[in-house]
Amino acid sequence: MNSKIILLLFTIGLVPIIFDNSYAQITSGGFGQSPFERDFGDVKFLDAYFGTINEKIEVEAGDGNVPFTVVLANVGTQDITGIRGQLSLPLGFSASDGPGSIIHADSDSNSLAGEHFYLTFFVNIDKNIQIQQYPGTVKVDYSRLRESGVRTAFADLILR
Repeated sequence: MNSKIILLLFTIGLVPIIFDNSYAQITSGGFGQSPFERDFGDVKFLDAYFGTINEKIEVEAGDGNVPFTVVLANVGTQDITGIRGQLSLPLGFSASDGPGSIIHADSDSNSLAGEHFYLTFFVNIDKNIQIQQYPGTVKVDYSRLRESGVRTAFADLILR
């Protein structure tokens, strides 16, 4: 009888430890939904819009080779280099290189600690797409100056 109680208590105490971290938890890799959230990553998502660095534009269904700019900040303590981005958008959006291509952008520059930087992607918009908000995800690969290796950060964004 005592061994059954001990086994039951042991199982009750051990099961939460085993299964507590057994599910996948999505994190934003330094990007947060709040501008006040500080995750101590190197890169923070600020804004995303159709247009270039200097000018926002309105787009319509059927537009091709449209610039889509993502604004990010280097919130780390070191300068970063080798900044490259990949954009994942829902059905109805494709790379200007053609369907099935990866939507990518290279900033070809460094970003000083505390400074903003931009990634501009070029996308095609399907002629049958509805006017509404669409979710997207941007992946940013970069390296810290004076370090080896590539770091990666992800951000969820909304196309408006």
